[in-house]
Amino acid sequence: MPKIGPTKTEVINLCFSFGELKPDVRLAILTAVKYKIVIFDLDDTLIDNRESVRAAFRRMLNHEGVTYTEKAYERWYQLDRQFWIDWQDGLIDLPERFKHETGKKSNEFLDWVRSQRVLLYFDQSVSPERAVELNNLYMNALAEEVHAIDGAHDTLEYLAGKYKILIATNGPRIATRHKLAKRY
Repeated sequence: MPKIGPTKTEVINLCFSFGELKPDVRLAILTAVKYKIVIFDLDDTLIDNRESVRAAFRRMLNHEGVTYTEKAYERWYQLDRQFWIDWQDGLIDLPERFKHETGKKSNEFLDWVRSQRVLLYFDQSVSPERAVELNNLYMNALAEEVHAIDGAHDTLEYLAGKYKILIATNGPRIATRHKLAKRY
């Protein structure tokens, strides 16, 4: 009988050669021995999101004439993470013009939401219009600055011929498309 897919031992060995995997990624790969589909999260599983954010943040600061420091980056990174948690929890107040927007969001809505992080970071010292410009620069840089996790490409290549590979993310669509096109 011809061999169908990798053996459980081959998958386990692959799991442990793929750097420091999150336990849920290891489980997904190990479970794939029984299934035909493997799902990976994009950010911080296949792509080193922290390095991509660092490079995009540096570019945004340089454009604004502000010197990059690790302390500034850590402040941005924590502010950004907390902003999206607060957004998800409904703690960010929307202007009246956006309160009834449902379904796919307008570019104006997305610009407003994302620029709020920039306004927070710069303690409201930039105009809302400038915050939108800086955010767009940041988003474009985030899409360009893609840093793969060591071993991710080899793992996907190995599994691709044996399983259907799905990649999930809650990241912005523009950055996701560029990340995938650039690395995979």
